Amino acid sequence: MNTRPLIRSIALSLMLFTGATYAAEPVTGHDRTLYEAVQVAKEMMSSQDIYDRILAAGALSDVGDTKALDILRRCLTVEDTVVQRSAIDTLITATHPNSIDLLFRTASERPEVLALMAESLASVPRDDMGELLVKALHQESDFVKKHALQALVRARGSDESAEVQKLLAEPKSSNVIKAYASYALLAEGHQELAQDFLKAATSGNADIREVAAVALGLVDSNEARAALTLLAKEKETRVALAAVASNAGLGDEDSQGRIIQTIGYGTPMEATVMAGALKRLPPKMALQVTQALIGCCQLKGDAATRVLESWGFINADATTVYAWGLKHAEADVRMQTIWMIGQRKDVNAIPLLKQFLNDEDPGIRGMAAWSIIHMNGGQYVEGIET
Repeated sequence: MNTRPLIRSIALSLMLFTGATYAAEPVTGHDRTLYEAVQVAKEMMSSQDIYDRILAAGALSDVGDTKALDILRRCLTVEDTVVQRSAIDTLITATHPNSIDLLFRTASERPEVLALMAESLASVPRDDMGELLVKALHQESDFVKKHALQALVRARGSDESAEVQKLLAEPKSSNVIKAYASYALLAEGHQELAQDFLKAATSGNADIREVAAVALGLVDSNEARAALTLLAKEKETRVALAAVASNAGLGDEDSQGRIIQTIGYGTPMEATVMAGALKRLPPKMALQVTQALIGCCQLKGDAATRVLESWGFINADATTVYAWGLKHAEADVRMQTIWMIGQRKDVNAIPLLKQFLNDEDPGIRGMAAWSIIHMNGGQYVEGIET
């Protein structure tokens, strides 16, 4: 299976836009690299690969390129879900006012776009999407509601608790949706709901136990640790993995060791799921676990890219992660590392990316251009490239 379109979809994220300013000074240093990145993105706009064009459009739209925004608009209306998702992920993470307006208008007109948006926001949170997430809470589909609630958990700046409470009180809400609603409220500080999740940990419904396994990671108590220890022994893999990550986050060393074992030597599915849970750990712990993995295991494929995806949101020194990922034998892992640097907006790492603007792999060239523009795009002024 060709996973690169999905990796590019995951990796499309925030780019900084400011209005053009006028300066006569020649561009040097990081600025020169920025202009080289813009040129690479412009060249990729004529690529035969639609995902290359979406990646380039995501970079250029936030330095004021209206043609790039039009490409994204058209991609929202195609029948190919992967193409739609790539465009949605780009627009979700953009800051250009026209990009956000396009996203809101399209979501209002096309329910399928709203559904994909809710799913994407569950992975890549954005605090100013509360209005759209509330709309998603009113959709009929539990799938959409679930992802909207997960997005509200991670969007710490959102204050949509009244709508979540309404959903929790609604008699027609399923028990699973009520569990996710309670989780969203617990994440906002409603610690009185902890007792509900201790009960949910013994539910006969695996979906509810999975929510409990995640939510109890927010409850620092002996009762929560005991419940998580039992959940971690379950045969239902998704429940057990969620409980292990939560218990590790609460300081359990055995669970931290199990995370390393699972990512390094587990089945591809288990390794990928656990790698995605790294961002739920305290930053220092996530760094320790990742350094252990780099030292002990030959991470590759989806597990490696998912580790890097998590590191886009982990607030710890990623120097060793950069060094490992940029030298990895797999092109997709190198590309995900380049994305991760841009997502973290680590401008000190821009010199590491310059060489990739000339890479023979067009996906890597495009991601390097995106990452550099993502970090430094506000300095771009049209017309002074030479």
